[in-house]
Amino acid sequence: MDNKMIYLDYNATAPLNSNVRKKINNLDLNNFGNSSSVHKMGRNSKKIIENVRENILSKLQAKNYELIFTSGATESNNLAIKSFVKNNNIKAVFTSESEHASVLDVIKSLDVEKKYFKLNNNGSISLFEIENILSNLKEPFLVSLMYANNETGIIHPIKKITEIVKKYNGFIHCDGVQSLGKCELNIDDLNVDLFSFSSHKIGGPTGIGGLLVHNKAKISPEIVGGGQEKNLRSGTENFYGILGFGEVVSDIEHLNKLSYTNVKNNRDFLENNLKKLSNEIKIFGENCDRLNNTCYFAFPSMTSENQVIALDQKGICVSSGAACSSGKVESSHVLKAMKVEDKYINSAIRVSLGWNSTKEHVQKFFDVWKSDCFKKGRNHA
Repeated sequence: MDNKMIYLDYNATAPLNSNVRKKINNLDLNNFGNSSSVHKMGRNSKKIIENVRENILSKLQAKNYELIFTSGATESNNLAIKSFVKNNNIKAVFTSESEHASVLDVIKSLDVEKKYFKLNNNGSISLFEIENILSNLKEPFLVSLMYANNETGIIHPIKKITEIVKKYNGFIHCDGVQSLGKCELNIDDLNVDLFSFSSHKIGGPTGIGGLLVHNKAKISPEIVGGGQEKNLRSGTENFYGILGFGEVVSDIEHLNKLSYTNVKNNRDFLENNLKKLSNEIKIFGENCDRLNNTCYFAFPSMTSENQVIALDQKGICVSSGAACSSGKVESSHVLKAMKVEDKYINSAIRVSLGWNSTKEHVQKFFDVWKSDCFKKGRNHA
């Protein structure tokens, strides 16, 4: 990454952790091989993969779960939802309209009843509404909700939601991608049936993720042809990816600590400056429980696209919300679900900080945004 660039888009992906690079570069070649091979190098590779698996389960406090390595959170979400629905006679799936596309699009493809919990205007979910809806169900159902929203950073009370779901004999899948390294996780305590997560959001390699499956949950493979991952995800394991994933998860306590100290202080510093600048600026989820690294805000005098471009020209990387496969700036479906006015939806940008973000980076962003977006936008309003 160019040293002159200021990267403030950690919710999209994080820079590769330096310890991951060292771990892979220093790998003893005697430990590399196809982990399905019976020779010594294959056995050594298998041992490393299993050690990483146990380490991740330990770090996430998930002793009641199996960990299936996947290509990333999109595959994990697909495997979790499709397979669980198929294997558990699920008749209805409940979610919210603010979920990631890898959840929403999977659910749309299912031949089951689909229902969406409404969001409050601040982006939170009503526990009262959830209980009211689920209490009337007689047939097996699945709830799929994210732990924390990738755009607003809003954290849903997954433990309380799980308690409601279980009370009415339902099942729950949690997309936990944005929570890893930003929230202290105890998966056993959450007691969800399925939990998806990904490596590259916390500085691990791309192309590797995981699905935690509760010991009592029943799923079947979506990818067949080799029987790897306890016959739940065929294909030669991504050895380097798993190795790097394990290395960055080993540092998870440090990342969590930074999230609650340095990262939060820098985010609060930015938002205090924004609020002093103008009462026309709207910070989404400001009064909700949310990720300490995320500031999603709007100033309705300049479009999201023009802001992102203006900042990019000054060497500052932010986004308008979720990373889009088309590479274009698109209106946020999350803000639409929150019933935000169009003028704010069309001018929203997301600043998401990480462990390399400094107060100087935040100050630079604010200074550039103030001169190139706020002032110019106001002059053209």
